[in-house]
Amino acid sequence: MTGAICGGARYLWETEDDPQPRWCFGERKRLPGRWELWSDNPKDISDIPFEELSWWEPFWRYRCSGCGDDRRSGGFFEARDE
Repeated sequence: MTGAICGGARYLWETEDDPQPRWCFGERKRLPGRWELWSDNPKDISDIPFEELSWWEPFWRYRCSGCGDDRRSGGFFEARDE
């Protein structure tokens, strides 16, 4: 089993559309989605003092085009009271 502890995510570095529709348990159907690469640092860190840089590594997050969450089979999601 692998994993990472992720810190804050203020900056969206990159997005990639997932070429394969995936089953969403929130929408109860197959929908396209998007992968987003988030980081707590901006991509260009040349102007940021070393002491202010975050040590959290960037991480990928999946978002369904329907519900906007990761509710794939085996994916992590949080239930919301709406």
